[in-house]
Amino acid sequence: MVSKKTAKLETGDRLLMLLECFTLSKPEWGVTELSEKLGLYKSVVHRMLVTLENRGFVSQNPVTKKYGLGLKVFELGMVVAGQMNLRNVAKPIMEELAKQTDETVILEVVDGFHGLCIEKVESSQSMKCTSQVGKRVPLHAGAPTKILMAYLPAEKIEQIIEQGLQKFTESTVTEPDILRNQLEEIRQKGYCISNGELDLGSLGIAFPIRNHEGKVIAAISVVGPEFRVADKINQFLLYCQSAAAAISQQLGGM
Repeated sequence: MVSKKTAKLETGDRLLMLLECFTLSKPEWGVTELSEKLGLYKSVVHRMLVTLENRGFVSQNPVTKKYGLGLKVFELGMVVAGQMNLRNVAKPIMEELAKQTDETVILEVVDGFHGLCIEKVESSQSMKCTSQVGKRVPLHAGAPTKILMAYLPAEKIEQIIEQGLQKFTESTVTEPDILRNQLEEIRQKGYCISNGELDLGSLGIAFPIRNHEGKVIAAISVVGPEFRVADKINQFLLYCQSAAAAISQQLGGM
């Protein structure tokens, strides 16, 4: 007997297979065509199309009665394009920041309830702090993720807190009220300093990156061993602030 979970996975897979049928060379499909292409009953294909249409992923041409991709797909594509543009704009500025500090520079964005590293430039020094592109970490610990959390809507901040605040080191803040106060302080200062919250012995600073609407869409961070960064923190703050401003300006932000 097929479980409900398995059935949902199969349904989801079928929906994705249907969406993959739409290409530049074949942007519109009829129900019969899709039925033959996917090897599914027309009634099943029709239900799938209705589901996708209700969500905005496909739309029906009123003249041909065929289906094409909807605005929701365009919207998601713009999110991906925006991130790619962000990386392209940020990379040379990150490289310059890494040269100025000789520490690792990280670019992160919000991914659900986590921070996602989408670009990095590593320090040339043998002992360094780093991350992996594609790595996801909780938003409440570490400079780039914490500053991203600070600028989230209040309701999402509370959702993150309600899920529980994992403790990584002795410096990780897991008390909700203390975290709320720290996030408010970050918003007032406009930057974040994190000392060993995610990894013992590391010290990171981060500034927000804004788009043309003034919305915080990413964070740039300089992170290195505490013994090396602590004495240079004021200079690094200036470098990192300048880098964040340069990226924001190229994205149309202020």
